[in-house]
Amino acid sequence: MLDFNRKNNNSFWHSPLMLMVLLVIFVLFLYNMIGLVEREKETSKKKEQILAQIETLRNRESLLSKDISKLKTPEGIEETIRDKYQVTKEGEKMVVIVDSDNKDELPKEEIPANHNFWSWIKKVLKI
Repeated sequence: MLDFNRKNNNSFWHSPLMLMVLLVIFVLFLYNMIGLVEREKETSKKKEQILAQIETLRNRESLLSKDISKLKTPEGIEETIRDKYQVTKEGEKMVVIVDSDNKDELPKEEIPANHNFWSWIKKVLKI
């Protein structure tokens, strides 16, 4: 008789209703796991982008620190002033090369002084 009661107790856990409930729980679990995997991929992409930005910022920092150390020397100060303001020391001469602006303009044809409306009428009428 005890064996019979044990089988009845186990039959609830093996019933179709309980199997359906477990199946629904399993499907929900899988759905959430797929969402977690997708978010992990997005997070890893963002992490790579941020690491790349950090690397570029570190490179920029090293360049700026080199520029700062260069500006602490008299030669660096002089070079910076010469580049920015185009100045010379006493006794030096500066050559300035100016591009001609005439390259942009088309050559103008010379218009005769007597070229006006009345001369055009005389030309048409052959007077």
